[in-house]
Amino acid sequence: MICESEGIVVPATIDAIEVVAQYLEECLEQADVPLMDMTRIQLAVEEAVTNVVTHGYENPGGNVSVRCVSSPELVTITITDTGPAFDPTKIPPADVTADLDHRNIGGLGVHLIRSVMDEITYNREMDENHLTLVKRLG
Repeated sequence: MICESEGIVVPATIDAIEVVAQYLEECLEQADVPLMDMTRIQLAVEEAVTNVVTHGYENPGGNVSVRCVSSPELVTITITDTGPAFDPTKIPPADVTADLDHRNIGGLGVHLIRSVMDEITYNREMDENHLTLVKRLG
């Protein structure tokens, strides 16, 4: 089965993370995505949305939109916001082997997203950030 929804638009607040998680769960379940993959995808998307909520807007009032297209073979999620341009694909890989005292601050969320998803693309169009996450299944 395929789930292709219009997506959701929510205020960029901490409460949005739970709403996005519920939306994703419904879409992924409808497409019969295996539970382990569903959990990993939700974790990556929650991290990306958390980054928008906590870092994306200097002033409250912005929105974040999430659109999921899923099938038993492929899941594509697009996260859009109007915060300042930020391309997470340009963040250098986190050195997770370094001693805690020698690690750079930040970047672990992007590391998590990279380790869970198969493709991550970013583009900026008409003052909007578009982050697309792709997971191949099976």
